[in-house]
Amino acid sequence: YALPDRPEKLPPLTFVIEWENATDIEAEWTQEAMRAFEAELARCKDRFVAKPYVFYLYDEQTVDESKINDVIAQVAPALPDLVNLELVAAVGLTYYQLKNFGISQAPTEISIMLDSDAAPQPGWIDGILAPFGDPEIVAVGGFTVLGCKDLLSKMMALIWLFNLPSESDETVRRKKIHVNNCAVRTAVFRQHPFPELPGAFKKQCGFWLREIDRSGLKWVRTADAMVVHAPHPQIFFVAWRAWKMGMDNDFQVFHLVSRSRFRRLWSAFVLPAKKTLRAWKRIWTKGGEVGLPTYQRPLALLLSLGFHSSMMAGQLVSAVFRGFPPLPATQTLPDRSAPVPGVQVREQA
Repeated sequence: YALPDRPEKLPPLTFVIEWENATDIEAEWTQEAMRAFEAELARCKDRFVAKPYVFYLYDEQTVDESKINDVIAQVAPALPDLVNLELVAAVGLTYYQLKNFGISQAPTEISIMLDSDAAPQPGWIDGILAPFGDPEIVAVGGFTVLGCKDLLSKMMALIWLFNLPSESDETVRRKKIHVNNCAVRTAVFRQHPFPELPGAFKKQCGFWLREIDRSGLKWVRTADAMVVHAPHPQIFFVAWRAWKMGMDNDFQVFHLVSRSRFRRLWSAFVLPAKKTLRAWKRIWTKGGEVGLPTYQRPLALLLSLGFHSSMMAGQLVSAVFRGFPPLPATQTLPDRSAPVPGVQVREQA
């Protein structure tokens, strides 16, 4: 996708940032993410036609608002002067629900979603806004890479959902948007929010994108809007995440491939095996890109095998014991802000 030229002025924006991830990872990554976000806003401050809105959304049952204020005061003290900053309490809402709620509050035509542990790189705002020069574009996915500093995180950077920095061309071609780093036209997103999916942990973004495609709406990915996402915090969290990924894989097979127990069990063996082989190839051939020494690569192969074994176990358990209700009907979000303009929509084929 050919990006338009960088605009001289930047439109009114709302940044929606959940604080759920910040409760799981090491504090240094959240601090670095906020520090980088402040720096990117400062680089663009003279080009904003209006002061942006920034919503930090959190579940007040699990997060003390004072902790968020403490991080802001410590690492991003200029943030309240650069933006209209609001800490928004949302009781009981989880990751995707927080993002839906934030965009329901957004008073601007374009909203940008960012995770609390994802650090924007220089040029991120320009990169993620540029495709909106095409009035048909309703969503833009940026380029997320996984941060790393030790053997476990380097292994995960090689096998996780995100591409490596050298794979920008590949990431642009993928049929996926990572909602830790994306932008949407607010009015359209309210008509097509992240769905409620009983039984799924992190599959909402994929089913959301399918709904966008079914509705004949146009979206793109860009490598010009990069963020560095925090790594998983420790090996027990990684094993749990693999288990949940396996259960999500079965959820997707059930709804998109087959409801047959046999077919779901077959997939529980085949999919992890394919992912293991791909992971081993990447660890051995691309380990140098994340600073993984050759002598550590055999151990990284074993860790990868453990990860995908946990994923297989989760998928097998789900295939044997779980069933799922039909997918819910298309939902919409209430508009709790001032009206925003509509957009052009492609005709469906």
